[in-house]
Amino acid sequence: MSGNPPNNPSIGRGPDKLLAIGAYGETVAAYRYLVLSEKAPEKSDRAEFAAMADEEQGHKQRLQKLLADLYPTADFVLTSEDKELVVTGPRLIDVRDSASFTDAMRMILETERKTAGFYSQNGRHMPQLALQQLFHELAEEGAEHYQRLKAIADRAGAFAE
Repeated sequence: MSGNPPNNPSIGRGPDKLLAIGAYGETVAAYRYLVLSEKAPEKSDRAEFAAMADEEQGHKQRLQKLLADLYPTADFVLTSEDKELVVTGPRLIDVRDSASFTDAMRMILETERKTAGFYSQNGRHMPQLALQQLFHELAEEGAEHYQRLKAIADRAGAFAE
């Protein structure tokens, strides 16, 4: 039996790679919210998605700056497995009608849940307190985004059978 606890998802991934995975997830989220800011059926929802796109873009920039500042020599490629830690489904979404809006909302809700879990689990294993705090903050924001998205989906009747 190895000495690594099986519940530590950061095994094999250093803090530099965890920052890069987070930045990837934030990039995908910002793009998806930008699409929804243009395609959501309700004007108020479009404004909410635009605000969320801005928030995610800020998270991405923050993570990328930390990666560049703290780990300037980091050099690796994110695997499909790495990307799946923070994104559900394809990166690109196509919202053209109510059915595709519902599909996008399901995928994005699952992605927010997954991303919040990623930050929560991996934040505990970050070497610097500032990174632990950042991951905790991003986990909380992911949970908050999930609630905002769920409210939009409920108002839109996206999950009515």
